[in-house]
Amino acid sequence: MMRGAAVAMALTSLALPALAQPPVAPPIPEEPRACEACLAEKLELPQRLNKALKADDRSMEHRLRDENRQVRRIVETAWPTMREVTGARVLDVASGGGYLAIIFSSLVGESGHVDIHNTPGWIAQFPGMDPEMQRKWIKRQNIGWVTAGWNDLDAPDGSYDFILLGQVYHDIIFEGGDFEALNQRFFDMLSPGGRVIVEDHDAIETMPLMQQANLHRISHGDVIGDFLAAGFQQVAFEEIESRHDDRKMNVFWPNVRGRTDRYILVFEKPFDGRPAR
Repeated sequence: MMRGAAVAMALTSLALPALAQPPVAPPIPEEPRACEACLAEKLELPQRLNKALKADDRSMEHRLRDENRQVRRIVETAWPTMREVTGARVLDVASGGGYLAIIFSSLVGESGHVDIHNTPGWIAQFPGMDPEMQRKWIKRQNIGWVTAGWNDLDAPDGSYDFILLGQVYHDIIFEGGDFEALNQRFFDMLSPGGRVIVEDHDAIETMPLMQQANLHRISHGDVIGDFLAAGFQQVAFEEIESRHDDRKMNVFWPNVRGRTDRYILVFEKPFDGRPAR
């Protein structure tokens, strides 16, 4: 009896290590499912976009650009399904005259905010981009202004939900900005699940990068590579093709101006806030 009890105790002590469980890694946060409010926004998008484009304070110059820019397609491609746009914070990089900024200020509503960014060099060349000049005709309470060079553009982590780059990403390279460092700052400046929307003139991907930029173009393949390297996920790609463009000419040449091959790319910061790579 005693020997049997001792054997049983020995077997139990031998089994104890096998019962020990290794530490469990914390679960990786899952992407949130599409919320009811987000789905409702998506259904209302055509009406909301119509209202934004028909706003009384939009200039005729901006209205005349809508069809060629295919702004409806840009917004529809960029629109998320897993977060609300109402109340979102937006940075319109190198906004120029505020074309996209004013449209998005309508879409995010009074509870949202849009910052118009331009560089000091652009403002010196085009005085109409000066914030003081723009404040004379842009009276929207949810619009602000940021003036910073490419290498100085920054904001605290999580400051924005959307970053817009409308036909300007090539300018960062053309003007000697550190685009790799800026892309990393874009990642940090976005909230988890935030999006960067890039619309630009397409280029021949085998051209050297600076040669593309000198034509005021950048290939969609180069842009994809840049943003994936910064930790983003690609979530959308739309081509806007033109039979008038062979991608070899400067986009300002008269026979191709306004008729270039373009694309819309949407990149997302993972919902867990960590780089995707």
